[in-house]
Amino acid sequence: MATFSYLAKDQTGAELSGLLNGTSADEIIQRLHQQGLAVLHVAEDRGGRDLRHWWRSFATMTIGRASTRDLALFSRQLATVIESGIPLVKGMRGLALDSARGPVTRAVSGVADRVERGESISDAMSAYPGVFNQMYLSMIRAGERAGTLDKIVGELATYLEKVDDIKNKVKSAMTYPAFILIFTILSTLFLILKIVPTFSGIYEELGQELPLLTRTVLAVSDAIRGNALISLGVVAIVLAAIFAAMRTYRGQYLWHTFLLRMPIFGTIVTKGVMSRFARTFGILIGSGLPILESLDLVKGAADNHVVARAIDQVKASVAAGHGVTESFRSTGKFPEMVMQLMSTGEETGELDTLLTKASDFYDRQVESAVHSISSLIEPVMIVIVGAIIGFIVLSMFLPIFQLGDAMIKGASAM
Repeated sequence: MATFSYLAKDQTGAELSGLLNGTSADEIIQRLHQQGLAVLHVAEDRGGRDLRHWWRSFATMTIGRASTRDLALFSRQLATVIESGIPLVKGMRGLALDSARGPVTRAVSGVADRVERGESISDAMSAYPGVFNQMYLSMIRAGERAGTLDKIVGELATYLEKVDDIKNKVKSAMTYPAFILIFTILSTLFLILKIVPTFSGIYEELGQELPLLTRTVLAVSDAIRGNALISLGVVAIVLAAIFAAMRTYRGQYLWHTFLLRMPIFGTIVTKGVMSRFARTFGILIGSGLPILESLDLVKGAADNHVVARAIDQVKASVAAGHGVTESFRSTGKFPEMVMQLMSTGEETGELDTLLTKASDFYDRQVESAVHSISSLIEPVMIVIVGAIIGFIVLSMFLPIFQLGDAMIKGASAM
């Protein structure tokens, strides 16, 4: 499995670019053709790109991609339009007019035009991969084939709403610590670069022998101030290396591994990933899609390369004739609770229902974990910040305390 960058045009002539995971360039080209795109260029992404390609990728990411919340709102509205019996083209044009401008609005307007020209809604949506991903399109196609498009769209809306909710909860749990970490770094730099040099000048005039703690902090301050350009260069190189690594499959895999294993927050991230996986897999199976096709689609919904690689192993095992639960358990990447529900679902023929129950369980777990961490993280972070700043302040005032003791002892001796 590798990451490929592509450049293609849709049927309106608009250029689209982005990244897709696949086993070969031919597979990527075939998938893009299935979406109705004219492929201009496909190449394996190795982290090195020219400025023009970087800009195209950035523009597509920020402008051409739809947020989960916007897509959930559109799906809910579309389900209402279909259920109410309003003609599809008329209803979609109304949704486009009532919505604020954005990727979804532009896509909906284009889909309405295509449907009016005789295309199916799934084919029309496939021309806008930045808004409607493969999982969404497969669900729509399944609904068209089964004649249950209104039900499928309603399930998609519920699914996207829950995914957006769980993502926001995970983000909220990590936002405050990230803010405190940045604040701590900036405060420490301010003390070292502005306050510590002031004390350094005072102590030089006194000519007093300084404690080891004070000498250490002064040495760090002098080193940073005396090599400011080198320090900035090192920071810039490290950040650029991290950014370049994150554009590669290997870098993203390592980052996703770290997210799953990091202390405290790794548990929340893992539960969030499991929730998205279970709900997506359950919906895909419930819509009538074959297991192997569902496994292909659920990889992207998991939004984690570690889990996606495990699902690839599951797909190969299922294709070889092994059971679904057996194949998942053999990877060692999925919790036993999910395996037990999956096993029961296989035996009773209610795999989709029990996967949804697993997702609901993890949603509650994430909510509980976020609430617990939110109540504990503030005092913990305050203690950490106080300890760091207190260490620097103490190191600067320690010579003054020692000087005061010396003066008191001298007075006593006289």
